[in-house]
Amino acid sequence: MYKNELEIDVGRCFSALLKRVKFIIIMTMIFLFIGVGMTLNVGEDKYTAYSTVYAAADGSYVEATNAVTAMNAYLNVAKSYKVSQRAALIMGRADVTAEDVQNCSGVESLAKKSTTVSNLLTSSATILTFYSTTTDPELAMEMADAMAESYTLEMTSILNTNSVKVLDKAYTYTLSYNAHMQAWKKRAIAAGAGFVLAIALVVLCEIFDTKVRTVRDATIRNNIPVIGMIPYGKE
Repeated sequence: MYKNELEIDVGRCFSALLKRVKFIIIMTMIFLFIGVGMTLNVGEDKYTAYSTVYAAADGSYVEATNAVTAMNAYLNVAKSYKVSQRAALIMGRADVTAEDVQNCSGVESLAKKSTTVSNLLTSSATILTFYSTTTDPELAMEMADAMAESYTLEMTSILNTNSVKVLDKAYTYTLSYNAHMQAWKKRAIAAGAGFVLAIALVVLCEIFDTKVRTVRDATIRNNIPVIGMIPYGKE
C-alpha cells in the first residue's frame, strides 16, 4: 500500500484562486460590512493643547540651580490630585472635576531629554510641558493652562519663591485622534482579514483535495506503473 503524501502544487493553487475570485471578493465584502457594523459609533475626535512652565531664578546661580533641581525632584507633583484639584477650581467649570483634569492631562520634562545631568544643572532653566487631551479643543487649551498655573502656585508654596513661572500658554491645539480615520483603519483591517481568510480556505481546500485529475495523481506520484490509458473522445 502506498501512502498518499501531501504535495502542494503552487500552479494548481494559483489556478484555484483565479477560479474562486468571486468567493474571495464576497468574503472580503462580508468582513468589511462586519467591520463597518462594529464601528458605526466612531466616537469623537480628540484634541491636545500644550502649555509650558520653566524654572529660572532671577537671583544667584545657586538659586537657579536649586530651582531647577527642585522642579525635577518634584516632578510627580505636576500630576498630583492636589494640582489637578486646584486646576479645576481655576477653570471654575461645573462640568469639570479634579478627576477629569487628572485623567485628561499629562506632563513631560525637558530634563528627561538631556544627555547628561551636568548639562541640566549647569543651565539656569528647565522646562515642563503640560498637555491636555479632550474632545473639545477649547477645553483642552483651558485645561492645559489651568494645570500650568496650578503647578506654579504649588511650587511657589513648596519653594517659598516664585522660581517656577509659566512660559507659554496654550495658544493653539492639535488633532491627536481622528475618530473617522481610526474607524476606517479598523474596517480596512476587517476587510483584510476576510481577504486573507478566503485565500487560506481556497488554498487549503485545494491542497487537501483528493480528486484525481492527472496521471500523476492516479499513480500516486508515479509510484504505481501505468498499464494503459483510455483516450478521451467525443461521439
